[in-house]
Amino acid sequence: MSEFIVCSLADKKFALNFVEVEEVMNAKKGTPLPFSEAWHEGMVTIRGNVFTILNLRKKLFLPASSDSAEDKMILLSRAKIALLVDQVEDTASAEDSQLQSNEEEWQRELFPTVMEHQGTLIPVIDMDAFLASTKTN
Repeated sequence: MSEFIVCSLADKKFALNFVEVEEVMNAKKGTPLPFSEAWHEGMVTIRGNVFTILNLRKKLFLPASSDSAEDKMILLSRAKIALLVDQVEDTASAEDSQLQSNEEEWQRELFPTVMEHQGTLIPVIDMDAFLASTKTN
């Protein structure tokens, strides 16, 4: 059985495995860095550790939104990265056998599987593929 956090971006939901999450917190502004990617929101220091803020909405080419007090940052456990999302909505559990292949071709690279949650299929982010996609030359 795997545990997931369900998040939203531009009225779309996605899930990530709890083992990838160190902490969820309210979003903070980062210090911008010149010459960075559009989805790179800068750097922020949290309890003495420097995290890179990645705007998942921009990374996935979803419509822009204004900053909201409800925006959250998901601190990843294996990299000093904070994912900026609109909301953290729920938690969910699924057996590995319940995860299905993602039929949406454009999503398959980062979201190879989907899970059913409350009658809806929710893409599950593949953290290895996501982290690899954030590397720049």
